[in-house]
Amino acid sequence: MLDKNQNINEEKIFFAGQDYFGELLSDIKDANESIELETYIFTLDKIGKTIIEALTKAASRGVSVRVLVDGAGTPQWSDSVVKRLEGAGAETRVFHPFPWRLWQWSRSHVHKPSLLKIIYLFLKINSRNHRKVCIIDKKIAYIGSFNISQNHLDNNLAGNSWRDTGVRLSNIDLQDVLQAFESVWAHIPIQERVRYFFRHIRTNPVIRLNNTWYRRRILHKNLLNRIKNCKSRIWITNAYFVPDNFLLRRLIDAARQEIDVRILLPQESDVGFMPWASKAFYERLLRSGIRIFEYIPSVLHAKTLIIDDWMIVGSSNLNHRSLLHDLEVDVNIRLLESKQVLEQQFLIDLGQSKEISLEDWQKRSWYQRLVGWALLYLKYLI
Repeated sequence: MLDKNQNINEEKIFFAGQDYFGELLSDIKDANESIELETYIFTLDKIGKTIIEALTKAASRGVSVRVLVDGAGTPQWSDSVVKRLEGAGAETRVFHPFPWRLWQWSRSHVHKPSLLKIIYLFLKINSRNHRKVCIIDKKIAYIGSFNISQNHLDNNLAGNSWRDTGVRLSNIDLQDVLQAFESVWAHIPIQERVRYFFRHIRTNPVIRLNNTWYRRRILHKNLLNRIKNCKSRIWITNAYFVPDNFLLRRLIDAARQEIDVRILLPQESDVGFMPWASKAFYERLLRSGIRIFEYIPSVLHAKTLIIDDWMIVGSSNLNHRSLLHDLEVDVNIRLLESKQVLEQQFLIDLGQSKEISLEDWQKRSWYQRLVGWALLYLKYLI
């Protein structure tokens, strides 16, 4: 049985980039066997170069290092960086590179003749790896919404103070997340993927992965059921809020049953049009009694969900991309200390946000209404 200190180490929540990256770099430095890092964005800025330096040193001392970036999220992934990592013994891959970035083809898991590869990559251009994961020695995992980017650092550290949430896990079974990494790294044969597809899926796993269509369906259904059976509160923090009709109806029904539904969204987003798309839902949500807040201090990029005492931290947005297209990973928070911290942070964030009233919202211009509704016609892509 784990003692109190071990429990604390098992699950640690981060809200500031400098704290998250500081501990991540410390664990990379102490790695003895392996490092698997996958991220949507790997920016070659101050923090990116620091991570590359740490990974290079780890590979040089014999640690198995594998780095996987997304072709859309990291189009600037350079040949010089790859050669530096691979020169030290690390391996690198690009998930679904854009077809016109020919030099990245050799770093793709797709092994087909050139013409077939071009066709395949065009067909997969909307399928992205949005996960942010680092697994160290198969014992420690970092999961959340932190990309490898200086944006997540405080302003006084030359960052942009993006508001994010991440978690460090240890002393738990990481087999599922390791298997998920392996499946996109090595492109597991079809027979293995079929076998994995029909494995029993727990409805409340510690690590929630959507790497098969069946998993997506089960996890989305589970979320809808939790909202339906909610007793007291639904507190949402989300960067890209474009819900499907099922989720929208469940949230509205919950509010009408006097459940405390609060949604925290960005006033400023790294994806410029996203707040406009989210705003298209405001009037309907506000009329049902849902409270909407817009975060003011900086870009809100976090993705957390609190339904009664069930809490989730990860990379998943409440939009069609996460539901249909993107690979995501979330953590089911279990420890009381972690839940209290997450709950307190939500309230702190609300204190730094502006609440949107129905009266004020109805005064918005026809232009704002038109743009928001127009963007909803593209919701399959956003």
